[in-house]
Amino acid sequence: MTRTLAIFGAGPVLGMATARRFGREGFRVALVARTARTLDGLVADLAEEGIEAAGFTADVYDREQIAAAVEAITERFGQLDAVAFNPGGGSMGEGIAPALDVTPENLQLILDRFLLSGVALVRAVLPAMEARGDGAILFTAGQSGLHPTPFLGNAGMAQAALRNYFHNLNAALADKGVYVGAVNVGALIEGSVPHRALTATPLDFEPEVISPEVFAEHFWDLYAKRDRAEALVGSFGK
Repeated sequence: MTRTLAIFGAGPVLGMATARRFGREGFRVALVARTARTLDGLVADLAEEGIEAAGFTADVYDREQIAAAVEAITERFGQLDAVAFNPGGGSMGEGIAPALDVTPENLQLILDRFLLSGVALVRAVLPAMEARGDGAILFTAGQSGLHPTPFLGNAGMAQAALRNYFHNLNAALADKGVYVGAVNVGALIEGSVPHRALTATPLDFEPEVISPEVFAEHFWDLYAKRDRAEALVGSFGK
């Protein structure tokens, strides 16, 4: 039976690299993002490479739209065998506050983006996976959840909470056939919005830049081996 990967927060960089990596293993791919025009182009590119894909329009920060997308993908493909939560960070620095500038308001924004949306996705897909005794939930996480970084004050708080969550899920579901894990981003992803922004700005340091294909390979490795809850790629910001 052909398996289905759903990528929530699908974009042309990490999302497409992950779609291609799983597609090479015979997965069909459901791409979820806010803009239909973007999705149409990504689906067409995958089709040219022989990967079956379909686009589903939803705001991955909106809990009701997440649930609706899960329902639509299930109706189209039958079931979700693997789910990748890749919410991104918006434009460079959007909503990110350093430790001394964290407020309840800007923390709530980041918690909604990185943590609560992820919890909503888990709630939408986990019951069916538990019932089958099979499935995987993969998170794109950040290094600031492992290594506190002052300029990522509110983001680090959300990432630390997310890390606690996916580790607990991994342990609680270990004997139920459902895998949960995360790839922690510790470098700039080549071609991403942050990478393009920093490339256009004179810097007094050389940031580490890693190809999205490297991150995608780590996602596949976690999915295939299921022997650990996370991987860290890069060391930017330590």
